[in-house]
Amino acid sequence: MAKVALLIGVSEYQNQDYLKPLPAAAKDVEAMKQVLQHQEIGGFDRVHTLLNPEPVAMQQAIENLFTDDRDRDDLLLLFFSGHGIKDENGTLYFSTRITQKNHNGRLTKATAVPARFVHDIMRNSSSRRLVVILDCCFSGAFAQDMTAKNDGFVNIRNELGGEGRAVLTSSTSTQYSFDDTLGG
Repeated sequence: MAKVALLIGVSEYQNQDYLKPLPAAAKDVEAMKQVLQHQEIGGFDRVHTLLNPEPVAMQQAIENLFTDDRDRDDLLLLFFSGHGIKDENGTLYFSTRITQKNHNGRLTKATAVPARFVHDIMRNSSSRRLVVILDCCFSGAFAQDMTAKNDGFVNIRNELGGEGRAVLTSSTSTQYSFDDTLGG
C-alpha cells in the first residue's frame, strides 16, 4: 500500500483583472506537504507539488496521481488551493495561471480544469481510497457530480476499513472562500 499525494497551488494569474493573486495558495501547498511527509502525522510515501500550472500540465498531473500503476489499497490524495470558478451553467472549474474570460465576460473554458475531469479520472482509478481536499470558492459544487450509492446494506469493511472517497471543501457550492492575505 502506497500513500501518494498531489498538491496543487495556483497563486499567480496572468490576467489579474479577472483573478487576483492568492499568495496563500503556495503557502498552503508547502504547509500541507510538511504535514503529509511528517512520519508521525501523514506518513505519505510520495508528495508531489505543482505550483501555478497551465491546464494541460495540471490535468496530466491529476491523471498520473490516480492512474499510474495504482493498487486497490493505495491511498491517493489530491489537494487544490486556488480560485474555483463556476461557468454560466454552474459547472465548477479549477483555475490555472492562464485562466481568463472571453470578450463576453464568460470563462474561457480551455484555460481552466473542469471538476468533471477530476471525477472522470477518479472513477477509473484502481485505488479505492481517494481523498480530495479543495480550498477554493464554490468547492462544495465538486460533490454535486458525485453519486451516492445506497442499496440499504451496510458493508462494515467499507464503512470501517478505510475504503471509499472523502471530499473536504472550504465552502459550499454557492460560497466564496475566505482569503485573509490582506489582513482583513
